[in-house]
Amino acid sequence: MKRNKKMSPEQLNKRKAIIEAAIEFFSRRGFHKTKISQIAKAAGVADGTVYLYFKNKDDLLINAFEDLIGEKLVNIQNRIEHEASAKDKLLKFFDYHIELFTEKQAVARFLAIELRQSPDFYKSYPDYEPLKKYLDYLKNLADEAIAEGDIRKVDTVALSYLIFGTMDFLLTEWSTRNQKFSLQEKKEQIVDIVNHGIGVN
Repeated sequence: MKRNKKMSPEQLNKRKAIIEAAIEFFSRRGFHKTKISQIAKAAGVADGTVYLYFKNKDDLLINAFEDLIGEKLVNIQNRIEHEASAKDKLLKFFDYHIELFTEKQAVARFLAIELRQSPDFYKSYPDYEPLKKYLDYLKNLADEAIAEGDIRKVDTVALSYLIFGTMDFLLTEWSTRNQKFSLQEKKEQIVDIVNHGIGVN
């Protein structure tokens, strides 16, 4: 069932249930150890139903990632649209990124672990760029902040990588290590460094 084909509410609910089950299993067992039958059972559908929505397990992973990133990005955009400046939006990004990706630990683990697929996976799916919209959004915010005169002129592609990479590593540590630490405290320290730099006043 192609994604652009109009689905009924029941079909949309089944697709969502399959993706949520896939994220849970991929985050706990890993992509390669997870079976479609396990996902189907957890989603409350027959094995064959999964293939009505996704071509194979690879396709399910790709769609799960794209849906997750797309949903979180729209949520962040909606939450920060009323901030006074692009710089304020950029700094608020940290708050909502952490909040949305830690609502469920499985989501944080899924993002941390399955983003790091093997080179062969990316060779098989060269058009698979799950973070492109996310990074483009950060870059555009940085470009706007420069235009507004709130941050100095920097390479905004590099800045978008720095911001997302830092948050990705932070959430990876938080979601995969036994000894937890304060995400709020670390986030505030990171925002302070991004906001004020590392120069000596």
